[in-house]
Amino acid sequence: MEMNVITRPDIRFTRRVREMQISPTLAVMNRAIELTAQGVDVVDLGPGEPDFPTPESVCAAGKRAIDQGLTKYTSGNGTKALRDALAGRYNRRYGTSLAAENVIAGTGGKQELFNITLALVDEGDEVIIPSPYWVSFPDQVLFAGGKPVFAKTDARNGFRPTLEDIEAVASSRTRGVIINSPNNPTGAVIAEQELRRIVEWCASRDAFLMFDETYEFFVYEGSKHVSAVRWFEEYPSTIIGVNSMSKTFAMTGWRLGYAVAHRDVIAAAGKIQSHSTSNPSSISQAAALEALGGGEDEVQRMWEAYRERRAWLIPAINAIDGLRCDNTDGAFYIFPDVSSFFGGRIRDSQSFADYLLDEARVAVVPGSAFGSDDHVRISYATSLERLKEGVARIESALSKLG
Repeated sequence: MEMNVITRPDIRFTRRVREMQISPTLAVMNRAIELTAQGVDVVDLGPGEPDFPTPESVCAAGKRAIDQGLTKYTSGNGTKALRDALAGRYNRRYGTSLAAENVIAGTGGKQELFNITLALVDEGDEVIIPSPYWVSFPDQVLFAGGKPVFAKTDARNGFRPTLEDIEAVASSRTRGVIINSPNNPTGAVIAEQELRRIVEWCASRDAFLMFDETYEFFVYEGSKHVSAVRWFEEYPSTIIGVNSMSKTFAMTGWRLGYAVAHRDVIAAAGKIQSHSTSNPSSISQAAALEALGGGEDEVQRMWEAYRERRAWLIPAINAIDGLRCDNTDGAFYIFPDVSSFFGGRIRDSQSFADYLLDEARVAVVPGSAFGSDDHVRISYATSLERLKEGVARIESALSKLG
């Protein structure tokens, strides 16, 4: 008797999903979590998450929102109170005249980067991204149908992007530029004069400039953060500012970010958001209002801790034979060159990171995730004690490769 064999066709995925990569930083975090769950003591220097708790006053505001029944839908772009507060923050700092219609709040800065990319990038458009870059920029551009074009920055210039880097890869299809300063993963902070030149260049070519300033408060040793939003009044159709509550106020799990831009750009991003997540959490919005309206004492304490850790970590890494790490301007990462270890067991930054996790139980992120395979990213958003333990383990593991 002949048996009927049921065949199941392969699942067919779209080009968008096939071309997209799982976030490498989350992949590292997930593996570290798995090992920790097995009882392994992992020193996790991978994730970009502050190790500080959310400020008590901010948590209390979230709890009050629940107690007061503020648990319903809000306006899709965020409450007017929050958007007014965000607009006012920029206005006080940069002399702009932003209003609520120039602001959208969403489920993290990542969502607003995505919304605006989908709103402005069409099939075949090219978007210039200085490299090394934050891992999600290229995939978001690809998802929108565009082509990410990488402008390689110079390590001898601290990886700070320049107009010359951007002009070198520009074409008639250039639709926009994405700049992240302070930069993840390098910590580079773009110079004010250079940023002004890039703003003017974008405006002259009818290209947008999306400026991600998520780490704006964390700059060191005389470096100065400058926001592209300061030139919004001159170039309102060019500049888009994107920021987040996550890093500055240690609110990663609250998932709240925002963007400021021309009201038509915000309306377009809001249209997309209305069909994806709708409004951001009402509770998180209430907590964000408290964070924005309160003092920044907690932020200052975090900055001081990061500064202390950075001052210890960079010399400690440079003291390990084969590692080379220049000073960084900001954020809470260092980006050491590990290429001297390539050859034999260690072939690239991925196998270097795998080796440290396997042999030293230390998690770092391979530089290939950020467009620079000679490096790895090390986060110092963890205690100084754990940093010292992690560096000792790294040194011991690398000494075995000799």
